[in-house]
Amino acid sequence: MALRHKLLATAAIPLIALTGLSPVWAATMPQAVIAAPQSTDVVQVQSEEELLQQKEQRRQERQQRQQEKQQRQQERQQRQQEQEQGQGEQRQKRQQEKQQRQQQEQDQQQDQQRQQEREQRRQERQRQKQEEQQRQNDAETQKEQRRQERKRQQEEQQGQQQEENRKDRKRNNAEAQENRVNEDQSQDKPRKRNNQAEDNAGQADQAEKPRKRNNGSVEEVETQRPRNGQADAGEKNGEPKRLPVKNGAAVLDSEKDADKGDETARERRRRERQEAEPVRAPRSDREAQAGFKDKDGRPIRVRPALEEKGERITGFQGYDLGEGRRLNDRDNRVIIKLGDRVIVRDDDRDRLGRRGDTRYERLANNRVREVVVRPDGVRIVTVRNRYGEIIKRTRVERAGREVVIFYSPILDAGRADRLYLRDPGARLPPMRLSIPVEDYIIDVSKEPNRNYVEFLEEPPVEPVERVYSVDEVKYSARIRDKVRRIDLDTITFDTGSWDISMSQASSLKRVGAAIKQILDEDPGETFLIEGHTDAVGSDESNLVLSDHRAESVAEVLSDMFEIPAENLVTQGYGERYLKINTEEAARENRRVTIRRITPLVRPVAQAE
Repeated sequence: MALRHKLLATAAIPLIALTGLSPVWAATMPQAVIAAPQSTDVVQVQSEEELLQQKEQRRQERQQRQQEKQQRQQERQQRQQEQEQGQGEQRQKRQQEKQQRQQQEQDQQQDQQRQQEREQRRQERQRQKQEEQQRQNDAETQKEQRRQERKRQQEEQQGQQQEENRKDRKRNNAEAQENRVNEDQSQDKPRKRNNQAEDNAGQADQAEKPRKRNNGSVEEVETQRPRNGQADAGEKNGEPKRLPVKNGAAVLDSEKDADKGDETARERRRRERQEAEPVRAPRSDREAQAGFKDKDGRPIRVRPALEEKGERITGFQGYDLGEGRRLNDRDNRVIIKLGDRVIVRDDDRDRLGRRGDTRYERLANNRVREVVVRPDGVRIVTVRNRYGEIIKRTRVERAGREVVIFYSPILDAGRADRLYLRDPGARLPPMRLSIPVEDYIIDVSKEPNRNYVEFLEEPPVEPVERVYSVDEVKYSARIRDKVRRIDLDTITFDTGSWDISMSQASSLKRVGAAIKQILDEDPGETFLIEGHTDAVGSDESNLVLSDHRAESVAEVLSDMFEIPAENLVTQGYGERYLKINTEEAARENRRVTIRRITPLVRPVAQAE
């Protein structure tokens, strides 16, 4: 330590000399420097304190710098975090905006794609409807040409018949003149009255006399008319056409319903028929439906059957078929008494679902949608109300084309239900049949070579007021009488049976081929198959029996001739419409009848 102080003192002398300080200034120098040798301990203490202070000061300065540095680092980190956070938010925002733009673009693309698909479907539907319209126009043109050809042939036959009649009259007149000459020459002999013309007149008068039933009531008969459909002299003079009668029973089902042996009722209907305005038979289905419009006066629009979203139903329990007597748990048929008549109601779910899987869906307003999926992918869609009445039935093909089979605007709008309780034909006047009976009814056994296609394609015999429901047509004889019918008298049944033998089933070949040809041209056609019995047995048992018979014929047509079940409607009428007026077990009364009811249950012209 002493050595250290000595060195410090010695170092102070050259420092004074170098700085040029005077001895006076030098005297003022710290004693620790100048007089180091005298106060070594003091210098030592001061130096240590100063060093400590300086060290502490430097340490504090370092700490302060370190704190400032840490603070700056924290600030930089905070700024970096803020920048990174801001950048992250911006990136997230930009990402969200980008995703939104992508979603919007995707939505726009999907909307455009859906619009394009809708436009394509609309164009496809329009094209299909145009094709359908063209096919219908072509079919109507062909039918019109066939009618004109038949009319021409009938006119030729009529001309030939008139020519033959003229020749006969000329020959008869010559014979009569010769007879008169012979009589004048032989006045001794009794005058012979064998004039052929008088005999013919007497036979004609005899043919015009009314026939009588077993009960003694006089029944109207039809005067024989030419096949060209021209009106007879009575109609030209404003008299009502006499309705045809065969085998003691009226030909029209509505007349059988009205004729209960009451002469007063017959006279009233005769007056109503006479007072009714005469109507001309339509030339096409479209003409028969000329007034069909919706409530806004536009063509009827049938919406797609699968457009509405439905709720799947598991364990469907069936419909409310009405208050009546149900046969048994295995048979859904219900016997209902309506006033003076008894009807049988049934839905065709079992027959329709034989060749496919059926699912049920609940729709709004207590409606149920049945979808039968066939193995080939075709779907049969039927929409019913809670009472089982068919609102709509369509066929949806694999390509998406939808064919309307029948449609009821009244049931679809919900303005009414249980239409089977009311007869829509009750307000119509009695029918005035304006065509020959042979153009209205075909007996297959008597006319096996008749062109059934042309016959079934013929339009209704009078205009159709509106689109009727299937039940309205089935339970109204007056509405059914608007369309022609084929009596399958080659299909007869044993008493109490609805089985069809193979030999009888084969007799359906030409009729089945005709129905198949019509459906190939228009898959939306509908045919009603009616079952009938004789008068032996109770009304209820005959109703059920006839309903089974109609269903048997429908199954044979589907199995043997590939007629789709959805295009066939069946109904049994029991003994109500006898073909032969007898209470005996007549085999001719155990029969089946077929009608094409398309113009009654489907609008021909449909809106887009």
